[in-house]
Formats: sequence, structure tokens, C-alpha cells
Amino acid sequence: MKTHILILAFAFATAVNAADKLHAISDAWQQSLVAESNSDYAGALDSVLAFKNAGGETYLAAVRAGWLSYLNKDYVKAIQYYTTAAKQEPRALTPHLGMMNVYQAQNQPEDVLRAAREVLKIDQFHRPTLLVAGEILFNQKEYRKAEVYFERAYKLMPEDPIGMSWFGWSQINQGQVRLAAPVFEKLMQINPQGYLVHDGYAITRSGPPGPPPGKR
Repeated sequence: MKTHILILAFAFATAVNAADKLHAISDAWQQSLVAESNSDYAGALDSVLAFKNAGGETYLAAVRAGWLSYLNKDYVKAIQYYTTAAKQEPRALTPHLGMMNVYQAQNQPEDVLRAAREVLKIDQFHRPTLLVAGEILFNQKEYRKAEVYFERAYKLMPEDPIGMSWFGWSQINQGQVRLAAPVFEKLMQINPQGYLVHDGYAITRSGPPGPPPGKR
């Protein structure tokens, strides 16, 4: 009888300790959210580290620490935390998207492109990243490579004038004026006042014909 009582007492104490631990972990996470809402990013990061030290899930701690470091403009730490998170969850998009944000904030297009390609390895149809990667390549005058990304983004959302315009201009800059003509005709129908829409439409109406479809 005494043995059973001792076992029950031990089980109860263990359950209480586990509940206390979970409460401490949850409380640290909530404190981090409150601090972030008050723009206290350093305090929010401290709470995330407390969350981790209390036994909180390590990926959650790392990816949130990366985000908070980014908000606090501590870009070196942000990359370190996001790198850790990416190693812990290799199929997660968020760490690589976070690194894209960090590199964009520092105006490092080559690093942005590298992070974007990591995102696209995981999800080749992640449309915002397709547009980011395409724009960098377009600005580098890598129009054919840019077109690959823009075409994929365009086909995912054919009604979006932004992706449509990028796709059309990537074709024009390769001399594929005839291929771009239907794109700019559609743009004139739905977004005639859009940036450079009239210019693209005029080029496709008066410029030299591009190569026939299938012979780019």
C-alpha cells in the first residue's frame, strides 16, 4: 500500500513539475510577443532566449530570434539564427525567406539571389520569391534567366499586372517583341496606367518582330 502511495505521489510531483515547466516556456514566449508589439525587440529577443533555456522548441526559438534580430537591425545575428533554424528544419521556407529580408535590407543582391534560390529549391512555385529572383537577374541584364522566373510567376497568377509586366519586359529585352505583344495587349486592357505599360505596348506594335515561338 505504501509503495502505491509513493508511486502516486511521485507521478503527481512529476506532473506538477512538467506543468510548471510548460507554463514557464509559454510565459516566456508570450512575453516575447508583448515586447515585440511594443517595439522592444531586444527585450523580445531576451524572452525568446529564456523560452529556449526553459526547454522551448529549438527551431521556434531560432527562427523567432532571427526575425527579432532583423527587426532590431542586428543583421549578423539574424543570419546566424536563421542559419541555425535552416539546419534544424531543412524543408522550412521561413529561415531562407528571413535571410532574403536581411540581405535585401543591406542591399546585397547576390546574397538575396542565393537565398531566393534556396527557397525555390524547397518550393519552385513560391511566387513572391520568383519575382524577387527575376528582378535581380533582370537588373543584371540576365534577361533570359529572368524570363524563366517571371514566366513561372506569370503562369501561377495570369491576372496579376506586376508579374505580367516583368514577363513582357524580359521578352522585349531579348528582342522577342512579337512574343511580348499579347502580354502588353492584356496589360492595356486591365492596367493601362501601369508603369511603362504604354511604352511596352508601343514597342510591341512598332518594334522589329522577334523570333517565332519555339525558337528563342
